[in-house]
Amino acid sequence: MIISIIQPCFVPWLGYFEQIARADVFVYMDDVQYTKKDWRNRNRLKSPYGIKNIHVPVQKPSRDTLLMDVLISYNENWEDTFLNKLREWYKTTKYFDEIYNLIEAPVLKKYEKLVDFNYDLNHQILQHMGINTPIYFTSDIPRKSNGKNERIVEICKHHHANMLYDGKSAQNFIEMQLFRENGIEVIFQDYKHPSYTQLCGTFAPQLSIIDLLMNTGKEAQEIILSSPVSGKLLKQTA
Repeated sequence: MIISIIQPCFVPWLGYFEQIARADVFVYMDDVQYTKKDWRNRNRLKSPYGIKNIHVPVQKPSRDTLLMDVLISYNENWEDTFLNKLREWYKTTKYFDEIYNLIEAPVLKKYEKLVDFNYDLNHQILQHMGINTPIYFTSDIPRKSNGKNERIVEICKHHHANMLYDGKSAQNFIEMQLFRENGIEVIFQDYKHPSYTQLCGTFAPQLSIIDLLMNTGKEAQEIILSSPVSGKLLKQTA
């Protein structure tokens, strides 16, 4: 049983969705401290004027605010601004109409919490790509330990997972011995970013999934999964 555990992000990059697609179970880690100026509420897209940032404004959180409690701010008309950018930058792409309609509904729904908005928007995208990995939240799993590694082991055991497919940056803190002692193998993502047809000049990697969808439509899943992975991971997902 393969599990991936990541904080919920705003229309994240291809590698994020690759982890979801490879996993048997995917868990949003939403019961952790919110980090400002991070991928939880911002990302990047390609425009005729270069790479541009997109973001969802949030109400100013306190230092101890958990991600699951962060509230979206509607003091500025960010929804129309965001949708206008999509129309301006991607209106000539092959799949603009279907992807714009896919994104528009969650954006205009006026969610109170950032985590709920990210979940719904990402869920719509996953369904469109035919990725049906079951998704859960860490906030629904009772916490019995305080350590970061111990908590991840706890989540793996809750879902009966014997393999953790984790992001590359997790190598900086994962205690491999602890996971071995608990019968959990850890594989770190080493994503080889694929190229695909883009507008506006030279190919730019590591953009929001929106860019891939606008340009490739339902071929997106195949492109996302074109990066080679560990044979052990392929063996379990075969």
